[in-house]
Amino acid sequence: MGAAEPGKSARRFWRTMALLLYTALAALLLAGVAAAVAAFAVYDHVTQPGVDGPETEVAVPEGATGRDVGRILVEHGLIEHELFFRLALQIDGTNQPVRHGAYRLRRGHSALQLLRELHKGPSRMILENQFKVTIPEGMTIAQAAALTPDPEGFTEAAHDPALIAKLGLDTESLEGFLMPNTYFFDKEPTGRELVERMVGQFAREYARLVAETPGSEKLDKKTVVTVASLIEEETRVDDERPMVARVIYNRLEKSMRLQMDSTLQFALDKYGQRLLYEDREADSPFNTYLNTGLPPGPISSPGTASLRAALRPAEGKWLYFVSNADGKTHTFSATDEEHQRAVARFRREIAPQRRALEGQAGESNP
Repeated sequence: MGAAEPGKSARRFWRTMALLLYTALAALLLAGVAAAVAAFAVYDHVTQPGVDGPETEVAVPEGATGRDVGRILVEHGLIEHELFFRLALQIDGTNQPVRHGAYRLRRGHSALQLLRELHKGPSRMILENQFKVTIPEGMTIAQAAALTPDPEGFTEAAHDPALIAKLGLDTESLEGFLMPNTYFFDKEPTGRELVERMVGQFAREYARLVAETPGSEKLDKKTVVTVASLIEEETRVDDERPMVARVIYNRLEKSMRLQMDSTLQFALDKYGQRLLYEDREADSPFNTYLNTGLPPGPISSPGTASLRAALRPAEGKWLYFVSNADGKTHTFSATDEEHQRAVARFRREIAPQRRALEGQAGESNP
């Protein structure tokens, strides 16, 4: 056969190039359309009025930033992500600050509706006439009791078998089932009154999260709350919570020990202190360095974001995570090799800070 004519070869080349160009342009167009659709969906979610739901009480602390307020709204289950509130701030464009105080806000409202409610100012009735108790996320029963006006009564109620049975829970104590929040009372509450209110709030919040998560009604509540309590103690970064949940579930599936320091802190009541290697030998069912599986129960009271993460873990193959040098975020790894590299990087980055601290300690102790 004779060689192809140069003119025909050139035409075929340019037809092929034209087809590739059209394909690339079509892909870019589709990507742009998809991005536009996603952006419109987010905008619609942030701005469109929602259906009135039940009221919830929210406290905004003095000096709270827009990001802080967004996170508070997430923790109370009023919005799904603090980014929605920051977008609402940009859309609103008034730069009007949110004043600190207590607010009554309705579930089901959009981020923009909530912002406009916040702009009206705090509820004077709550601020002036009611007694307020604030229990942050991640508190144990003992830690929460110290923040209440009736620590002894609070602790006793949280371990009262009759009250636990009355509340319909199959557990030895209410560890993990006391919903973090700011609570308001017409007069100073007893420990029992506060415990009953907190468990009631937990029941409502858990039921709402389960209703939003198809299939989760089959999950064991105590298991979910235990996982959520680990998440609460291991990270304070909302975007990381579903990833930590996935690490926990992946390790459980592979029968790997969780090896989480937070369980040791609970077992030894060693908070605010540096854990030592010998602590990992502690004889406790809560020691996940020695025992396989979850600890026997929750190690603190998780907030809404951690409960949601336990019900909706991220997709991934991670089995490990280690702190970053910023002391807030973590690096997640799927293999031990990746994890060891992340650990080595953390140690390199943290070394200058440790040397500086050691130098300061040496100067103060000549």
